[in-house]
Amino acid sequence: MTRLSYYCKSCGKKNFIKSKANDRFELQGELGDELKRNCSICGTYKVTHINRLHAEIGSWVMIAIVITCLVLTSLLYFVGWISTLTFSIPIWFYFNQQKRANQFNKVMVSRK
Repeated sequence: MTRLSYYCKSCGKKNFIKSKANDRFELQGELGDELKRNCSICGTYKVTHINRLHAEIGSWVMIAIVITCLVLTSLLYFVGWISTLTFSIPIWFYFNQQKRANQFNKVMVSRK
C-alpha cells in the first residue's frame, strides 16, 4: 500500500494522508478537488489541491519485505533447499508497490 504525502506551505514539513485510492481520479471522488486540513506539525489550516499529493512506498512495506524474505529463507533452509523464490517474491512485491506509486504520480487531474 502506498501512502500519500504533501508539504505544508507554511512550515515546509511533510504530512501524510491515509487513502486506498489507486489513482487521482478515485481520490478525487473520495476527497474532492482540494484537501482542507490542518498541518500535523504547525497546526495551520491550508487548502491543498490533489495534484500536490505524492505517492510513496510506506516504511512498513520494507519491513514486511525483509521479514517475508527471512521467514521464507529459514523455512526452505530447514526443508533442505534454498530457492530463488525466497528472494524473488519479496523483490517482486517491492517493485509492484513502486510501480503503483509511480503510476499514481504520473496521472494528474485537470484543475477546474
